[in-house]
Amino acid sequence: MKNLLYICFVMLSVLSFTSCQETDTDTVVETEGEAGVLVNVSNYSSGALLGSPESGKELDEASIEFSESYLTLVVTKQSGDFSQGVESIQAYKSLNGGEEILIGSSESLPFSVEYTTIEEFVDGTGLDVADLRIGDSFSFIIKVVKTDGSVYTYNTSMGRFLLAINCSYDLNGTYTMTNSVCGSEVEVEISQNSDGTWYASTADGGLLQYCTTNTTLQNFGSFAVSCGGIVDASTTAGGPDYCEGGDYGIGCITGGTWDQETGILQMTHNDAFFGVGAYTSTYVRK
Repeated sequence: MKNLLYICFVMLSVLSFTSCQETDTDTVVETEGEAGVLVNVSNYSSGALLGSPESGKELDEASIEFSESYLTLVVTKQSGDFSQGVESIQAYKSLNGGEEILIGSSESLPFSVEYTTIEEFVDGTGLDVADLRIGDSFSFIIKVVKTDGSVYTYNTSMGRFLLAINCSYDLNGTYTMTNSVCGSEVEVEISQNSDGTWYASTADGGLLQYCTTNTTLQNFGSFAVSCGGIVDASTTAGGPDYCEGGDYGIGCITGGTWDQETGILQMTHNDAFFGVGAYTSTYVRK
């Protein structure tokens, strides 16, 4: 469960914006009164870029045989109205933070962009599919164009959707979870998020709910599994990123491994809030 300080920080971020002195410069905004309309791109969007790297080569040199590559980008209206000086809603893509490429525009909401092949992802980037590598990421960015020529973009997930190229794994299922702090043995569900990362109904190994007096608080979260079965929670949205709160992190995921053959997920954690420090958790698929 995200701590209160993090929640407050997010709320402040949502309400923040920076002014723009030139109409041809993007203004970062999260307020309906400035952009005319607030959108959401994360609620109904989904996608995956999964495959197997070329054997016998380092990942940064290995081409990828893609097994799954699709995007369903759905932009919906959260609040506001086009009558407030809005000309259009535009969708862009960017590979690894590079040039932003226009991929769709609409004068009404909702609107969507769909990819069904990997070739559609690289179209316009100047690269071939063979140039893509594990770890490359595509950002899909939504902008509001107003009738006065000003352009507004969003600085949180409400206006951005991220897909990273990763190895193909399947963690879906029910697990028996234990940790190295207390003697809990609990059933946990793991399922796939819309962006290809993984969601655990309890992601801290059960520290908060079963090793403290907070028995009603379930510490859910998300993480990614990269090639070689390495667990990484550093960039997952809606996951253990609340651990950025310094001394307020509870059971933060710091790493781990996934074994596809045995169905065993082992994660390393660090807890600052209760002073537990480093510990481990094990999830065994049933």
